[in-house]
Amino acid sequence: MTDTLTTRSDKRWRRLPELPDDMFAAWQKLKGALNPSSVVATIDEDGSPRTAPFGSMRAINPRLLRFLVRRDHDTLANLKRDSRVMVAMICPPNLAASARGVARIVEESFSVDERYALVEIDISEVKNDMPLRLDIDTGITIAPSGPFTEWWNAVWKSLE
Repeated sequence: MTDTLTTRSDKRWRRLPELPDDMFAAWQKLKGALNPSSVVATIDEDGSPRTAPFGSMRAINPRLLRFLVRRDHDTLANLKRDSRVMVAMICPPNLAASARGVARIVEESFSVDERYALVEIDISEVKNDMPLRLDIDTGITIAPSGPFTEWWNAVWKSLE
């Protein structure tokens, strides 16, 4: 009997210069969606990697991501020093990928809420991190609550 796990020849993309259609659709986040959540990796002052989750990450087009970050957050301080960034997404049932790029601060003091900055990421490469023989049952999900719900609905349109 042949072991299908070792002889299977699934073909898939490994690296692309922009988001493929399924990733773009997931990150486009229509109607104010916060999910899928993203993990942003930046470089600390001492050269160490630093990660942080963000629900506001969304795709504007296949080569451009946009998100909000608090002005006092380590992520923003790191991006001011070194604009290189990596963003990871895990989204059921079969999206696990990371996008590498260069960030720029579009609004240091976001017009809707001055406690936040608006950041854009120009994507240079997208890497497929999805295992061939597995599905994702659940992703990292977040949901607004209390006064944050009202705030999120107010800023959502500005992110578009």
